[in-house]
Amino acid sequence: MDLVHRRRAVYTGLRPFLDDLRLMQALELWQQEFSHKPTFALNVFVAQCCTTPELKERRGEILRAVIHAMDLPVGKLLPDPQINTKSVADMQADAEYELDSVTTVFVLLLTQMLGKYDAVSQGGIRNYLLENLGQIKADQFSIARLKDWLAGYSSNLAANFGIEQLQQLINLAYVSMCQYVGPVKADQLLAQSLREVERQAAALKVNLRDFL
Repeated sequence: MDLVHRRRAVYTGLRPFLDDLRLMQALELWQQEFSHKPTFALNVFVAQCCTTPELKERRGEILRAVIHAMDLPVGKLLPDPQINTKSVADMQADAEYELDSVTTVFVLLLTQMLGKYDAVSQGGIRNYLLENLGQIKADQFSIARLKDWLAGYSSNLAANFGIEQLQQLINLAYVSMCQYVGPVKADQLLAQSLREVERQAAALKVNLRDFL
């Protein structure tokens, strides 16, 4: 396994657990001190990444996610984080971008859907979405921001989309979910996710059925 493959595996394993800043710091730590070390050194690496009580409680889960990602084929890993060179100013601008009501509910819904799966499966679903973005008709700026968010380069989606585009994205996510757990379980998880964001959607006057 070459350096890029291993870096992508570390990135894929850590992405669901760390915010942008901590993730960048973790990747820099791995690159400088652990990229040349054997797999068992990941235990020390993950321990050094768990700098908060919440992360320390999930240390075992994080370690398992990273080790599992190391065994995944390249096609199931998130894109190489080294190709992303967003500045701090760009990341701050993304964080401050104001989403409209429909896109806000979409983010809430997809986040709940992804949260029903383990870190590795989440990465696979995100990859499926990334691979099928050609089906989404939108300007290049919006697609680029969507790619950043799905790939984990940004914690915030910094573009608004129409309901038809968002419906396509939810449908793509559902198709990928079915590949992992089958349609019956995927239906149950989707229904659960819809219930979990129902109150927020109602407050924003967004009809959740429009996404289906």
